[in-house]
Amino acid sequence: MTRIRPLPGQPESGGEPVFDAPWQARAFAMAVHLNEQGVFSWTEWSDQLAGLIKNHEMHAAIHNSDDYYRIWLKALEDIAKDMK
Repeated sequence: MTRIRPLPGQPESGGEPVFDAPWQARAFAMAVHLNEQGVFSWTEWSDQLAGLIKNHEMHAAIHNSDDYYRIWLKALEDIAKDMK
């Protein structure tokens, strides 16, 4: 299995993702699982997430992992909408 490296801006420690709440880990796992199932490529995912992070940062800073993973969930929602 290929190790998926944390994305830019993703909270991490020692090269591994850090989660402050269970929902954050579940959001992360959903994206990894959907990628592994071929729903989207990791490049498609990272492009989607990077665009949302850039847009968010134009209006407000990402202060903590809650901010980051809320954007992560928005990226999952947007990809799901695009799949229809």
